[in-house]
Amino acid sequence: MLSDYHYNTHTVLDLFKDGVKKYGNKVLLNRHNGTQWESFTWNQVDTMVKALASYFIDLGLKPGDVVSIYSENRPEWAIADLATLSIGGIDAAIYPTNSAPEAAYILKDSSSVVCVCSSKFQTDNVLSKKSELPNLKKIIVCDDINYNDDMVITFKDAVNAGNKNLHVDEIENRTKNVKPDDVMTLIYTSGTTGDPKGVMLTHKNIMFICLTFNKVEALPEGFIHLSLLPLSHSVERTMDYYSVLERGAVIYYSRGTEYFAEELKEIRPQCDILVPRVFEKIYNGVMAKVKEMPEKKQKIFNWALSVGLQAAPYFMAAKRKPPLLAVKYAVANKLIFSKLKNALGLDRVICWGAAGAPLAKEIHDFFWAMNLQVRKGYGLTETSPVLAVDGSPKIKPIKSDGWICPFPETQIKIADEGEILAKGPQLMKGYLNKPEATKEMFTDDGWIKTGDIGVLDSEGYLKITDRKKDIIVTAGGKNIAPQVIEQRLLIHPFIEQVAIVGDARKYIVALIVPNFETLTQWAATQGISAPSNEELVKNPDVRKKYEAIVNEVNQEFGKVEQIKKFTLLPQQFTQETGELTPTLKIKRKVIQKKYADIIEEMYKE
Repeated sequence: MLSDYHYNTHTVLDLFKDGVKKYGNKVLLNRHNGTQWESFTWNQVDTMVKALASYFIDLGLKPGDVVSIYSENRPEWAIADLATLSIGGIDAAIYPTNSAPEAAYILKDSSSVVCVCSSKFQTDNVLSKKSELPNLKKIIVCDDINYNDDMVITFKDAVNAGNKNLHVDEIENRTKNVKPDDVMTLIYTSGTTGDPKGVMLTHKNIMFICLTFNKVEALPEGFIHLSLLPLSHSVERTMDYYSVLERGAVIYYSRGTEYFAEELKEIRPQCDILVPRVFEKIYNGVMAKVKEMPEKKQKIFNWALSVGLQAAPYFMAAKRKPPLLAVKYAVANKLIFSKLKNALGLDRVICWGAAGAPLAKEIHDFFWAMNLQVRKGYGLTETSPVLAVDGSPKIKPIKSDGWICPFPETQIKIADEGEILAKGPQLMKGYLNKPEATKEMFTDDGWIKTGDIGVLDSEGYLKITDRKKDIIVTAGGKNIAPQVIEQRLLIHPFIEQVAIVGDARKYIVALIVPNFETLTQWAATQGISAPSNEELVKNPDVRKKYEAIVNEVNQEFGKVEQIKKFTLLPQQFTQETGELTPTLKIKRKVIQKKYADIIEEMYKE
C-alpha cells in the first residue's frame, strides 16, 4: 500500500521536491558509462536541476517557453525535464531516433527556444536545420563534444554556468505560480498517418495518472526499476518516471534492447513497463530452449507449465490455490519456474506492465503460470496515457484474454460502430496549433474518440479488438481485424514481424519477416545452406516450413480471416526505412506503398 506521505500541491515538481527531502543521499538514477554503472543521488540531481534551471533563466526563458528534449533515456533527460518545469516552462519530447526533418518539424511546430540533444547524431540533425528554426536560441549537447558553433554548449558547461549564477528564489517563485491547468508537456503522436500532432498535456492530467496509477498498482517504496521504453513515449514518461519518483524508486536507464537480457540478469529489476514484443521475445527464447532439451526434461517442463496454467487464475484473483494444486505448484516451481526466473533475472519481479499494443493470451498466461504478474494497460497519448490498466490483483481481479481493468474516475463506452469513447481527468487539452484536429478528436458532448475498436463486459473490463483505421474491409464487405491475426503469428518463434493487407481485395495476404536467427539454426539441421537472407527466403524447403506455420494459424480463424498467400521478406521493417513508428508500430500504408509490387504479385490469379 501507499505510505502516509501525502502531497498538498499539484505538480511533478512537488513529487521531486518531497523526494529530495525524504531520500536525500539515496540513489535515484543510474546509467552505464560503457564500463560500469554510475549513480546519481536525489541531492545530486536536485543540484543539477537548480543549476540548469538558472542557466535557462539567464538565457531569457520565460514561463510557457518550450524546451525540446531530443535524447535517449539518460540522467540528463530527467534533469532537463525537471529544470524546464521548474521555471514554468513546457517541454517537448523528440524520439532519439527521429531524423533531421522529423526533429525540425517538432522544434518548429512547438516554437522551441532550446533543444537538449543527446549526442552527435541529434546535434548534427538540429544544426543542419537551424536556418528553418528562428526561435531556437541554444542547443545543449549531453555528450562532451566540442562544437565550434556559438549555438551549441555542452550539458556540463550549461550546468557549470548555472551554478555560478543560481536563481533559487526566482525558480521557487516560478514553481509556485504553475497552475494545474497549465500545459506541462508536448508529446507528439508517432504519426502512423500524416504529420505528428503535439498533444498538450497539463500538470493536472499527468498528476492524476501518476498518483492514481500508484494507488491501483500498490507498489512498495524504493523498488528497483529498469527503464527501457523511450522517455519520449507517454507511458514511460508518466508511469515509468513520474510515478516511479513518487515511490522513491531506483531507476536504471537501459542501454537499449540489445543489452536488455544482460541487464535483466545484472540488475534483477522489480518493476518495468514493456511493449508486448519484449514479452514475445522472452517467451520465444524460452520455448526454443525447451525444444533443445532431452525428451524427459521437455516432459517435465510441459507438466510444470500445465500446472502453472491451472494456478494462473488463482494468482490473477489473489486467491488461495486448492490444496492439491498448491502441492503440485510447489513442485513445479522448485523444478522449473524458480530456476527459469533466476536464469532470466526475473527472480525479484513484483510486476511487469504490458503497454503499447495487445498482448496475446498465450504469452500473458505463460508469465502468470510462473507467478510473474504481467499487468496489461491501454490508453492513448491523448489520455495521458491511461484509460484502463490492471492493478494489484489484491485490489481488483485480473482477467486473461485481453480484458483490462477499468481505471478509476474514467468513463468508457462503446459507440454504435464499435469505437471506444472515453471521459475523465486525463483527457488532453488539445493538439498544439491544430484546432480542427482537436475538434475532430471529440464528440459534441466531450467524449474522446480513441480510434480503437473494443468491447466492455458486464463488470466494466475493456477488451481492444483492433484499430479503427486498421480494419480491413474485403471486396466482399467483410470486416477483418489484422492485428489479431498478426499477434497470433508473432507468437511463433520463426516469425519476427508481419504485416497483413487486403483492403478492398478478395482475400488477405501477409508480408512475413522471419526470425533469421531461429530460421538459420533450423536450416542448418535440414542441410540447407544459403549465402544470404535473400537466398534463404527463396529456398523451397523454407517456403514449405512457413506454409505449415501459416496453415496452422489459419485453422484458428474463419475462412475470410485466413491468409491465402504470403511473401517472406529478407529484411526487417525498421524506423530508419520508414515502416515503423518510434514505438515499433507498423505503418501499414507505408508498407503497402513500399511493397506494392510484391503485394500485387500475390493477387495475380
